[in-house]
Amino acid sequence: MEKYVGKLKIERLFSGGVITNYYCSSACKHCLYNSSPSWKKEYMTEEIADKVFKALRKFGIFSVHIGGGEPFLNFEGLKKVINKANENGIYIEYIETNASWVENEKEARQKLKELKNLGIETILVSISPFHNEYIPLKKVLKLINLLKEVGIEIFPWIEGFLPEIKRFDIEKTHSFSEYIATFGENYVKSLPLHYYLTLNGRAIKTFEEFFPKKSVDEIIENSSPCHELNSKTHFHMDLFGNFIPNPCVGFKISIDDLEKELDSKKYFFVNMLYTKGIHELFKFAKENFGYQPQKAYLHKCSLCFDIRRFLVLEKNFEAFDLGPREFYEQY
Repeated sequence: MEKYVGKLKIERLFSGGVITNYYCSSACKHCLYNSSPSWKKEYMTEEIADKVFKALRKFGIFSVHIGGGEPFLNFEGLKKVINKANENGIYIEYIETNASWVENEKEARQKLKELKNLGIETILVSISPFHNEYIPLKKVLKLINLLKEVGIEIFPWIEGFLPEIKRFDIEKTHSFSEYIATFGENYVKSLPLHYYLTLNGRAIKTFEEFFPKKSVDEIIENSSPCHELNSKTHFHMDLFGNFIPNPCVGFKISIDDLEKELDSKKYFFVNMLYTKGIHELFKFAKENFGYQPQKAYLHKCSLCFDIRRFLVLEKNFEAFDLGPREFYEQY
């Protein structure tokens, strides 16, 4: 196996978030992290949280958001993570939630009050056709009313979808196909721009039938080193103590290795892509494992994901920088 010089070095970061868990009450068709109810019910520990927040401080970052998965599925775990953020002087900008946990109003109100007492000032409430497949709008509206009552700011993401979702019965969930039938394919095509979507993760499968694809030859011919792996904004630190560059999901870099030139053996694929690009990954998979691509893909990230999924799931290829495995399984 050819070695690649480890050239990627994460030296600066500007803004990002913390993933407390990957398991979720939904398996949304746009999810960047392929979250779903099928993931193991693992949650960020106090030890990892402390390590993550200390690492953030080293980079001069003093505020982050918290997301998942669905962070509220382990409320006691969420409070422990927030406490560690407070201990390390890290401000929580907002916590993301899909409102699936809002059942009993009294219990939900109490949880919000506890969060407010811990210093939480804003909650991002997910509002979209993707979430409406799993969560009835009634729950979302109930959470919004409770947040107003408790005095926590609401970050509605995205409020502009409300008129469309309200066209349906708010007591029930509604499939993506219902939205297509009601609003048409052009509506679906507008969603990535409307929602500021990154067409990666599960969004690849969802949108590849609606957008033109590029041939493998075209992607390979126009490829260049994947410097997205050195993204400094909207990165995430996950519950396993890994740094995930945006939008390069399915890759992981230990936070212990930040600020170092990444070892070429430990980070074989990260460095291959960062220094050479998708054409080298394609060549590696084809020559060593007999990888056969589809005829066309949305973009280079779509091809990259297909190759990595083939290696992880079909060839059981284990590499430190590819994972978690469930990310590839839950596509």
